[in-house]
Amino acid sequence: MPWLPIYATSQDLSVVLEWLNLDSEVAFIVANGPGVWIAKETLSELSEARYCVWHIPSGPLPLLPPDYHDPPTVVPDPWHGWKELRAGGKNRSVPFFGPGHPGVIWLMVRLGGRLSSDSVGLSGFEWIGNYYRSIGSPAPEITQRWWGSLRKRVKKIAVRVPRGGIAAERGPEIWAFPQAYMRLQSGAIGEDFYWPLRNSLTKV
Repeated sequence: MPWLPIYATSQDLSVVLEWLNLDSEVAFIVANGPGVWIAKETLSELSEARYCVWHIPSGPLPLLPPDYHDPPTVVPDPWHGWKELRAGGKNRSVPFFGPGHPGVIWLMVRLGGRLSSDSVGLSGFEWIGNYYRSIGSPAPEITQRWWGSLRKRVKKIAVRVPRGGIAAERGPEIWAFPQAYMRLQSGAIGEDFYWPLRNSLTKV
């Protein structure tokens, strides 16, 4: 499945947020009460959380019924909010659209400090892509193009480094944004994995 792993500081993430806030093709799906979600064009900041990014041209968002045997409908108007009828698993801090909806991209933000006080967190964009093409749920071509443009934006300003940091004896894998790259050059450790969040509920 497509993944864009990132080493980024808070300052670097302000660039990512600006990209998303200015992009008319995407919106954030955020909490508007327990089990209630709403689409927002912009956010004021990116803190440590798991963010749901909806690629609007991909089409409507599915609304899953309470009964697994019933077919899904669609969210009538994401911009005015809706109440979820079926939550997914134990993680109630993010909306649930099934095992993988091709119109949704996830942004995981980790700022570090788990391995050492100055370590750089591992963040990243995640997308289901064409994982379910074989069962009739391919990714829309327009969303594939958007993902490709996102990769180009990342590659334009970031440097690929090994997981764990510049000194790690591995091949280059993680895209280090400018401020994070400077810290890695100074000897900071890059986190190897996504660490559990203290509070990942993204609110309005």
